[in-house]
Amino acid sequence: MYRDRLAKIILLAILFPFIVYIFGSCVLNYIPPTESYKKTPKQLEELFNEKMTQYGMSLDIDSGEYLYGNSWSKTVPIVCKDGSKISCIYYPTGKGSNSLIDYLEFEQELSGEANETVYLEPLLAFVMDEFAPGMTENKDETFEPNMSKSYNDALLVCDDFVKGNEKEMSIYVSPEGDHFFAVTFNRKTDEKTTLSVRFHLWNR
Repeated sequence: MYRDRLAKIILLAILFPFIVYIFGSCVLNYIPPTESYKKTPKQLEELFNEKMTQYGMSLDIDSGEYLYGNSWSKTVPIVCKDGSKISCIYYPTGKGSNSLIDYLEFEQELSGEANETVYLEPLLAFVMDEFAPGMTENKDETFEPNMSKSYNDALLVCDDFVKGNEKEMSIYVSPEGDHFFAVTFNRKTDEKTTLSVRFHLWNR
């Protein structure tokens, strides 16, 4: 009897740290992140469909398939009422529902028509509004004046890029006082011109 009780106590002493670790991990996975720049794909979908409806855009995060290269990625077509060809590419920390978006990219293939609307600027504004809301408090100031652009300056850079011919431009924006993320504009000129804006939101 004494040996059985001692064996149970020893077993519990060995298993207790693992039980605490597993329980703690479950709790941490359940608690949503508080940082504005950390969002799940589902949160992105909800925000995008709420805010970008004014531009006739919507997306379904469940469309498209995950691909694995150096990390997971998924390309989701954006439905545009005016027929624009725009896609959303995101790189999550995993395939689970609680995975967070590490990189986010919007890409538009241009038709070449004279009156075509380029949506890079409103897409940039959407990301700053939702992933860096601190920037909207004063759109002419930034948390890191020596490193990053203000909200309005970032939009001006985007406008210059769209109207210009540069292949690539990069800037930084600050969602919070102790954090900044990179924004990269890219132009591909093959059979058709493709413009994109890519956000490196945070490091794991």
